[in-house]
Amino acid sequence: MKIAIVVGHNERAQGATRITDGQSEYVWNGHLAQLIAEHGPEVRIFRRRSGGGYSAEINRVYGEVDAWGATCSIELHFNGSPDPRATGCLTLSSGSSRSRRLADAVHARMLAVMGNQDDGIEVRGREARGGLSLHAGKASAILVEPYFGGNARYCAVADARKDQLAEAIYEGAVAFCRAQAVLPA
Repeated sequence: MKIAIVVGHNERAQGATRITDGQSEYVWNGHLAQLIAEHGPEVRIFRRRSGGGYSAEINRVYGEVDAWGATCSIELHFNGSPDPRATGCLTLSSGSSRSRRLADAVHARMLAVMGNQDDGIEVRGREARGGLSLHAGKASAILVEPYFGGNARYCAVADARKDQLAEAIYEGAVAFCRAQAVLPA
């Protein structure tokens, strides 16, 4: 069992920022990735390196995930919106049966921790926004967005429950990996 955690965005293009403290997705999720990794030696953190454009960055980082032999990968993000009332927990899947199982396992646990609106699990094609991350590697992959960084209330919830969120993501990934040992593709 090998769980790859990919921190969304990179040092130069850090993604959306939180309304409460200005932290970027890259910074906030970098810390979340460390908390997830503390749960077990089967977790490894991967980061995109800038250079060559978006597709090159994604292909490079998921090539590293593949070279490591990951069972699954989870890319960390949070959603952005100019509407400060926006709320929701969203998980993206490639639509493969394994990606969907991983999404089901992680999404339910994240939603229970965050307590916000269920934006569900969405299937994204390779060309859709966020889709390349779901299709670039060999491992079952999902992309998670547990809350909106533009909503001060859920930024506070995410901060207060960050350890629980890390545990939820880890436990969902472990449950998926254990199930793969007994379920057919």
